[in-house]
Amino acid sequence: MSAVSSTSSPPSDFGRRAAPLGRDFSLLWGASASANLADGLARVALPLVAVELTRSPILVSGVAVTGTLAWLLVGLPAGALGDRLNRRVLALGAALTRTVLLGGVGLLLLTDHLTVGALFAAAFLLGVGEAFFDTSTPAMVPGLVPRRELSRAHGRRHAASMAGDDLVGPAAGGTLFAFSKAAPLLVSTVCHALSAILLWRVRYEPGPAPSEAAERRASLWGEILRGPALLFRERRIAVLALWGAGANFAGSLTFSVLALYLVAPGPVGLDTWGFGLLMASLGVGGIVGASYAGRLAARMGELRLLTLSCLLMSVDSVVLALTTRVWAISAGLVVGAAAAAVFGVMTITALQRRTPDGHLSRVSAGNRLIMMGGTALGGLTAGVLGESTGDLRVGFAVAAVLFVSLCAMRLAVPDADDEVGPPPSERTP
Repeated sequence: MSAVSSTSSPPSDFGRRAAPLGRDFSLLWGASASANLADGLARVALPLVAVELTRSPILVSGVAVTGTLAWLLVGLPAGALGDRLNRRVLALGAALTRTVLLGGVGLLLLTDHLTVGALFAAAFLLGVGEAFFDTSTPAMVPGLVPRRELSRAHGRRHAASMAGDDLVGPAAGGTLFAFSKAAPLLVSTVCHALSAILLWRVRYEPGPAPSEAAERRASLWGEILRGPALLFRERRIAVLALWGAGANFAGSLTFSVLALYLVAPGPVGLDTWGFGLLMASLGVGGIVGASYAGRLAARMGELRLLTLSCLLMSVDSVVLALTTRVWAISAGLVVGAAAAAVFGVMTITALQRRTPDGHLSRVSAGNRLIMMGGTALGGLTAGVLGESTGDLRVGFAVAAVLFVSLCAMRLAVPDADDEVGPPPSERTP
């Protein structure tokens, strides 16, 4: 992940008890947390199902990459529609769609009718739903909390995301899979349904600024193309987005084939329960990183923190390349996930503090598209490396070298002060 922005609060505020963020943010937080728990369950289940159906590294990594490819196709249209339509309605529709899809895959698996082709199709459509959900829900936050509370709100969202997507979801997914291959998918279905119920109760009415009226009369295609342009209008944000894309590429070299490496008959030799438990290490690190990102930035400075985080994201790849000891791999995953979470929290805060409400979904989609592009290319590269060399550790070693090399991106980031700046409504688009 990538990111930067102003710090969440000055050091003098650290000891002060934070005020509640409100009923509607709590409902949105609950909907996002439930959806991320569902994603965590599916994130473990889908690769394990793929391993049951095929031992080809290209096909297994392809299942992970397919959802990312969906982002490349529909991410920008999802962002444009999010700025044109009601974001709550779009997110609600995405939650309902993913409920139906995962329920269908679970039933096919239960009845032994699931094929590799159907798994690829489901992964792609789930990625489409994720694109709409993940461009709409973060863009709702500025309409639900004061601008000065954005870092705190996104820190809570990101911590909940890591708890569900990388901690509870993977651990529960591996455990459930050991009892029934369809169980994690069916529980994920229930979680997406709960997310839809909570979103339905959120009171959210977007209010675009008057200056957005002319743009809203423009063609949808024009709005889609404007998304990346809005993202790259500020050099600092553009460089950080590209930095994050490179980090996602390096990370995907490792994580897209991790199931093959960790689960028997792979070198580490874990069973599915052990795989889910080990993957939960990601959640531990992510929660810590998301919770302390603002404080660390206030004490260290954002550029130093980002450079250090990029360096630390290489730790899990280094450990995987050098050893099969489970305790060492778990420790490496904790460190790498904490560093990645710091990037994520600060990026979304930076984008939203510098973006008018009428542009939020498109800017978010443009940034996510670049991130997903790096992830997709990394996953494809990992599959090719694994297939051609016969040794998955080659991809891990390449990832570690890339993370260290990417630290040089700090030299391209402007050294401007990290001020919050005027509210988005007072900035020129």
